[in-house]
Amino acid sequence: MLTASIPQALREAIQLEASDFKGSDLASAAQALSIAYRAGLPARLDSAVARAAYIVTRLPATSGALSASLRELPFQPESWLDLGAGPGTAAWLAECPITLVEQNPGWQNFVEARWIEADLRRLPASLEPHDLVTICYALNELSERDRQRLIAEAWTLAKRALLILEPGTKPGFEIVKAARTQLLAAGAHIQGPCPHPEACPVPAGDWCHFAVRVERTREHRIAKGGSLNYEDEKFSYILVLKDPVKPAEARVVRHPDTHPHLIELSLCTQSTGLQQARIKKRDKLNWKQARKADWGDPWETLSNA
Repeated sequence: MLTASIPQALREAIQLEASDFKGSDLASAAQALSIAYRAGLPARLDSAVARAAYIVTRLPATSGALSASLRELPFQPESWLDLGAGPGTAAWLAECPITLVEQNPGWQNFVEARWIEADLRRLPASLEPHDLVTICYALNELSERDRQRLIAEAWTLAKRALLILEPGTKPGFEIVKAARTQLLAAGAHIQGPCPHPEACPVPAGDWCHFAVRVERTREHRIAKGGSLNYEDEKFSYILVLKDPVKPAEARVVRHPDTHPHLIELSLCTQSTGLQQARIKKRDKLNWKQARKADWGDPWETLSNA
């Protein structure tokens, strides 16, 4: 599984944000956030303590999922536009000028960046195109009509790439799947995770998602009452480019099932959709690759000839 550490500057910012509140107040606010997420409802972030609880408990996981989703971006962007920026999570990862669009004005003191206060349902006409556009954990708070409009606007604003990221749940995947269909119809080229440009082969009732292991800060463990120093964040995403891409032959979409002389891989393939690959130990070339394969990795069948 992919792992994500918290940059030291972000760790210090989280500590500073948490220091303004009692641990019991942060814990209560964190519990309210968890209840809302489990119910599939937007979290109430209209108070300073609620925003602090989000920064402590959710920002690291969101950052980890965003970092993992962008690992296949084939270029270094010179400009980045994040729509529905929340506390400015993307700004902690950006190595270029970034514009953060967010409706909640309470976030704007958390990280220094170019902030634009705006509702995602009504983007400012003055927004200029950026190399990279991202929409992270925001589409699930909009109606289907507003989602479609925002995706179309985001695709227009993307000079080179658009990333859409949602929770790794069935509803989150359905949003990503619908966005995938819309973007393909608009001429987008899929960079990841899908290895093919055809209709999504995932059957009804199932969902495609991935995971990243994120370290927890001391403040996180106190707020959530947890003992582990990490958590696993599950996410669904689609990364599309304006220019044609050369996709991988396949991608591992489940944890590999490993036996002493056999490794079974669940693959989404460029040619046939979902399929199971059975790699036997005597297939030395592919066996070596399969032993290193992890959930979410690209897969290329190697020839032993």
